[in-house]
Amino acid sequence: MREKIFLFFVFLSILCNAQKPIITKAKINAVNVYRTSGELQHSVNLSIPSGVSEIIITNVSDQIDERTIQINPNNKNISVLSAQYTTDYISEYIADKTNPAVKKVTDSINIVEELIAKADIEQDTSMKTIELLDKNQTVLVGSNAPSVAQLIQLTDYYKSKRTELNNTLASIRKKTEQLKTKLARLKKNLTTGPGKEESSSDGVIILKLLSNGTVNTKMDISYIAEEVSWNPFYEIRGNKLTEPLDVVIKARINQDTGIDWKGVKLSLINDRPSRKNTAPVLNPWFLNSYKPDERPAGQVYGTKSDTISQERNIEEVVVVGFTSKENQFNTSFDVNIPYDILSNSEDHIVNLKQMEIPAEYQYTSVPKYGKDVFLIAKIKDYIKHNLIEAPANIIFENMYVGETFIRPNQIKDELDVTLGDDKRISVYREMIKDKSNVKLFSSYQEKTFTYDISVRNNKKEGINIEIMDQVPLSKDEAVKIELLESSNAKVDEEKGFLTWKIKMASGETKKFRISYKVRYPKDYSIGNLN
Repeated sequence: MREKIFLFFVFLSILCNAQKPIITKAKINAVNVYRTSGELQHSVNLSIPSGVSEIIITNVSDQIDERTIQINPNNKNISVLSAQYTTDYISEYIADKTNPAVKKVTDSINIVEELIAKADIEQDTSMKTIELLDKNQTVLVGSNAPSVAQLIQLTDYYKSKRTELNNTLASIRKKTEQLKTKLARLKKNLTTGPGKEESSSDGVIILKLLSNGTVNTKMDISYIAEEVSWNPFYEIRGNKLTEPLDVVIKARINQDTGIDWKGVKLSLINDRPSRKNTAPVLNPWFLNSYKPDERPAGQVYGTKSDTISQERNIEEVVVVGFTSKENQFNTSFDVNIPYDILSNSEDHIVNLKQMEIPAEYQYTSVPKYGKDVFLIAKIKDYIKHNLIEAPANIIFENMYVGETFIRPNQIKDELDVTLGDDKRISVYREMIKDKSNVKLFSSYQEKTFTYDISVRNNKKEGINIEIMDQVPLSKDEAVKIELLESSNAKVDEEKGFLTWKIKMASGETKKFRISYKVRYPKDYSIGNLN
């Protein structure tokens, strides 16, 4: 008996000395925004007693990838025993009756729930009364009424009573909806506690900490959250052909993490977070060689053995690091001004970087495909500007001229940015029929094509313009192509391109002629010859 009493008091002592959970609110300080997620960085100030403590951290995202939670106590006397994320801590929070803020909210919830229950009873009573009144209307106003006066009196009673009950029912329903809205708001307040944000999450991080003594410390917390994204775009302005381009890189940031970001430091990273912790292993590289007449059975040209596939993977890892694509993946933008980004799934525009980029301007046209003449800005050494792939809004001479796409991931020395078409430059291409003909011979035929290209500069200033055309190419030795006239164009024989780069004064007109002959066997048919 004495042993039982002793164990009872030991158990009671443990219960009395058990430490209650410490509930604290995290402050969000910075966010590394990746293209499809975000790394949120919080801090909390804690006063931790000696021993094992349970810490409940609120104001964290609803979209946490639990595997990515990082806890830094910033104190060597504190050890993190466990870290758990949950969105179902409401019941335990309500159970803490000693928290004055929680008690105030729970009392309000109880009152509202009682009012809703009473409203439901009133609504049910009114509906049953209406049902009873409708079922007995034949008794009240039927043919058994002793007189017309009494019939009118009963009819008026039914009408007024029915109207009264309907009005009462409408009032009860309106009151019930208002009470339910208030109840939802109170429950939302309960999940956030005192000092809630405009947007707040249901998620909490539960920590088990072991402390060697009473410690006041600041703890850093970070994790990856979904429902975060950003997309870059450019605003490119040009005023004169003698001035550099004014280029502004902007970002559309969108987040629905469940918490508002207030005054946070943003870093926008043109990549996706990587959590791969397996280093590549280099395997022996064996050449798969064979004579043309000794190809291994069952092997198809172009396939790789497992070993070669592994080697190729390693090769790609090494080589890609030196391409412009890899460089653009490493591009990041640190925003110096703290921003407010609300958790509302709406786009928030942030200016990232403004630059003046020198460019050489040139007009270009391909009359074969249309009469448009485009202004091109050619940017040299574009890699040093750390440009990334993104759409661009073009504004030239204070007018919006359209949208283009910046693609710095290329192997050319210059980056061409299309600034729009200029209607003040006219280009026209026409076939000269008397110089174009078809000749038939005994075993072959010849077709001759002749075109004139006319260019007129209607601008008030002189321009540099590039005109491009082409002649067909043949992969068949039986099909012969001969360029008859090119008006001194630069000829790329490998690609069949003809290029004229000229300067034109204001009001000047120039013409170019291109003529070529195609000879092929009489029984051949060529569908794309023009």
